[in-house]
Amino acid sequence: MRSRRRREQSKWLHRGRLRDVVVVLCVASAFRFSVSTATFCAGLALLAVGCALHVVVKGQLVRNVILCTEGAYAIVRHPYYLANYLIDVSFCLLSGNVFLLLLYPFLFFWAYGSTLREEESRLASLHGGDFDAYQARVPQVFPNATVFARLRTLGKGFSWRRVSWGEIKRLFRFGFVATLLALLQQVGPEGWKELLVGRSPLDRGGLVLLALSTALFLASASIPRRGEEVGRSGDSRTGA
Repeated sequence: MRSRRRREQSKWLHRGRLRDVVVVLCVASAFRFSVSTATFCAGLALLAVGCALHVVVKGQLVRNVILCTEGAYAIVRHPYYLANYLIDVSFCLLSGNVFLLLLYPFLFFWAYGSTLREEESRLASLHGGDFDAYQARVPQVFPNATVFARLRTLGKGFSWRRVSWGEIKRLFRFGFVATLLALLQQVGPEGWKELLVGRSPLDRGGLVLLALSTALFLASASIPRRGEEVGRSGDSRTGA
């Protein structure tokens, strides 16, 4: 498993680096682009769904013991990666950069493609026919039309005991990035000019965003890194 992680990280854009790249591009974009209220609300809604799925999956995953096929794993074979996709797309929406939004799917499959192939190959070797049957009936990353019939059992097998403090730290980080992007949108290009001459560009809403962003950053920083699992973007039942 270590050799696989070394091979993965030898690529310029691997799954552990993708979000860092996306966040940097989104922050840079937020200086230049603006978002409508509808787009902003859609971005926040997508972020909420992605964060919720993050937690649900972590509370259902049993590594290296069984083939997880229930709950979120009955909707797609890699629900944690689906959650990552939704969260990153929400950042792209909040940045206001439509070009980045269109580019992201290509970046996602570039970063995750080899990981998906290797994880599924390992699952097939561990679980044989059980995984073959599971693979035949459940899509890989993106749900199909049967998703609505399976949503009723989304929380099946969930336990808070499996949700680590590292996962909570991630949620605070996601919230911090979202509020930071909103704050940059609030300030805008003209606001930075006001800052340079010593005037505050923030109205009451901007001050609320600043306070919320600061609180989320401090909450994330207060959780020690040792609480995080090895492989921050890992999903699989193979221990990745």
